[in-house]
Amino acid sequence: MKILLITTNYGGGAAIACRRQHQAFLANGINSSLLVLDKINSPAEKNVYSIQEIISKQKGFLYFILLKFINQLLNRLPTFFNKKAYINGPSSCFRIDKLEIYKDADIIHLHWVPKIISYKHIFADKQKNIFWTLHDMNPFTGGNHYTSDLDYKPYRKLLQRNIEKKKKYLKDANLKIISPSAWLGKLAKESEVFKNFEVEVIPNCINTDIFKPVNKAEARRKLNIEQTDKKFILFVAEKPDDKRKGMHLLFSALNQIKNKHKICVLMLGKNVENINFGFQVIQLGFITNEADIVNCYNAADFFVIPSIEDNLPNTVVESLACGTPVLGFNIGGIPDMVINHKSGLLADLNNEKEFIQNLENFIELDDYTSFSKNGRATIEAKFSEKKVVDQLVDLYQKQFN
Repeated sequence: MKILLITTNYGGGAAIACRRQHQAFLANGINSSLLVLDKINSPAEKNVYSIQEIISKQKGFLYFILLKFINQLLNRLPTFFNKKAYINGPSSCFRIDKLEIYKDADIIHLHWVPKIISYKHIFADKQKNIFWTLHDMNPFTGGNHYTSDLDYKPYRKLLQRNIEKKKKYLKDANLKIISPSAWLGKLAKESEVFKNFEVEVIPNCINTDIFKPVNKAEARRKLNIEQTDKKFILFVAEKPDDKRKGMHLLFSALNQIKNKHKICVLMLGKNVENINFGFQVIQLGFITNEADIVNCYNAADFFVIPSIEDNLPNTVVESLACGTPVLGFNIGGIPDMVINHKSGLLADLNNEKEFIQNLENFIELDDYTSFSKNGRATIEAKFSEKKVVDQLVDLYQKQFN
């Protein structure tokens, strides 16, 4: 059984989840390949191919660049005058269904694929076995990826046209939908686009031999953190200005807690400039090395994810795998991972008072051992590579029976 995983980008949360699935397949002796848009420079990655390299070899690099530019231009035209509007429709200039690596695969497994798949052509082949892991709402909306990042009412006609196109192209398609979270799976099943398709809930996986608890003092030493009298809170902010990630809610809450002199916030991601935090902050910047990321989770007493809308964030799985409890809101796929009062604390999104109280409770807590063990046990039981691979292979095999 030849499996081809496809994702647009090599970096980013969805791409990391896809690559982990690919690596898990290979580790379990399964014939897996991964196709991305742009050429990568990572010789350590096995069986990874790029549309750029394939097209450049066939028709030249300049042809690929021109095709990519036209594709981006056509994709951007409907929202050209609003840079905040992030809409990706069902059309693409790329014909990945014509690539030999695509034709040779027994299983096509799509992940986050805006800009590179043409619904009209991909789903025209009713014999190809196609699976699709959802990472946001884009596959079943008119093109928006979430609902909380922008008011999309001005684009309702465009979005509805795209939905009608998707329904037309997907009619009788040989397609199975996979959602990492129960929340997104429910939305997909209730959508106009996917209401007639089977939707399975299978989480993303993580390598529990890499993401695991290590000595906190040693982790802090490796990050050059010298304070010993603080409670360390980890916050990951790849894009601090992304409203959906809720940094504004966290900062507001931290400035209202009674014991903020006891905390130090570790920020992983893009640095926040020209802000008076009102509490101690150590900005760690962007870190890509997994061993260093593991140290970040282990250096923290607990991890906070104040997202107001999210699918199945890698950060939560990573934190729990490292035995670091999680504090956040009871939204999206977060309750699929965090058991309230067992491996973390979850507040209602509209209850700031509860969120602040949870922060204060964790700051005053002396022993996180129970939370740590429960979080790690959840990841081992539901999100380990072997557990997820077995579920996916079982789903694939049903197609051949």
